Amino acid sequence: MSTILMVVDDEPDVQLLMKQKFRKQLRSQEYQFIFAANGSEALQKLKENPDIDVILCDVNMPEMDGITLLSKTKVVNPTVQTVIVSAYGDMRNIRRAMNNGAFDFVTKPINFNDLGATISKTIKHVKRLKESITEKEQLHQKLERYSRDLEQTIEERTNEITIQKEIIEAKNQSITESINYAKRIQDAALPRVEEIKESVPKSFIYFKPRDIVSGDFYWFVKEKNKIIVTAADCTGHGVPGAFMSLIGNDLLNEIVTARGVVESDKILNELHESVRKALRQEENKSRDGMDLALCVIDTETKTLQFSGAKNPLVYFKNGEMTVIKGDKYPIGGVQFQLDRNYTSHQVDLSEPIMLYMFSDGYQDQFGGAKSEKFMSKNFKLLLKEIHEKPVEEQKQILDNRFKEWKGERSQIDDILVMGMRF
Repeated sequence: MSTILMVVDDEPDVQLLMKQKFRKQLRSQEYQFIFAANGSEALQKLKENPDIDVILCDVNMPEMDGITLLSKTKVVNPTVQTVIVSAYGDMRNIRRAMNNGAFDFVTKPINFNDLGATISKTIKHVKRLKESITEKEQLHQKLERYSRDLEQTIEERTNEITIQKEIIEAKNQSITESINYAKRIQDAALPRVEEIKESVPKSFIYFKPRDIVSGDFYWFVKEKNKIIVTAADCTGHGVPGAFMSLIGNDLLNEIVTARGVVESDKILNELHESVRKALRQEENKSRDGMDLALCVIDTETKTLQFSGAKNPLVYFKNGEMTVIKGDKYPIGGVQFQLDRNYTSHQVDLSEPIMLYMFSDGYQDQFGGAKSEKFMSKNFKLLLKEIHEKPVEEQKQILDNRFKEWKGERSQIDDILVMGMRF
């Protein structure tokens, strides 16, 4: 199938040159050229020919110049890419072109070897862009299938999301609407912060998903004199990570609430086996799973059991920081060892203590003057700096420092930090 290129230039010789220099591609029907003498004519032809992939455009032309045309093309055809071909190749013109959405800039007199390479590169980019749009549409269809599969689970496990059933049954929903729906599901599955504060008044949760939905999640339950709490980081983020978080949430409810397992190491052992079974990992060798830190707090004996799957527990007593590392393997994924047994660590809560559990999103965020990771060392120093402050002030400082560090950069991962004072 031919790639359609539109050449926009008010010099008649350019049309002849293009046909001559690319005659081989024209004969083989690899390329097809459409010509326009100015921006206004080009815009009309773009509307009439939606299959145009690449525009080769001069800057100085009558009626409508190339930069003005450039600003209008994406409204007509969102995938078309424009290469500016101009004798005015100074940095000011190049910057104007790139800021207005040009894919590349070629200077006159034209080096046709350079132009040919640029056209090939641009065509590849357009192809990838169209493939991305197709993948996006396929993701939409896949998400609708996921939503239908979740309907039964939603009806069994929550009474608060009946309106979402109507959204599941609705057809032809956009990707954004579907993901927003998934967020409401995830919010309903997460413990209410008010319930956590009833049991642990001096606590905070700093939860900042990268996308609308999150692969990080927190889980909490109180069984008699024991409080079980976890901060988990699932494989991936966005929609895939959110589905893993729902699986983790349901399995923890089953293990702790239904089966009554309240020892930290046994909870992780059973969670690992349950994730592998739920995802059929013995058959398909998938590596999906989660890293997490889990604490079992006995309010009568004032002791804490901790077990971690890669993630640590950090706590402060009398101003001194202690880090208890988690075991070196995650929950779920390929199991190379014969047995995977998690370790239980004991912590005395009889003296005042500040505890932290967290995912790796905060410390992995790029930022600062050198655009580098925040790093685990700096994160722990920040916890040391704030650990004596009131918990809500700690949460606000964490948020302020994160925003300062990130600046205008994108957030690269989900973020979860939980703090509890006893």
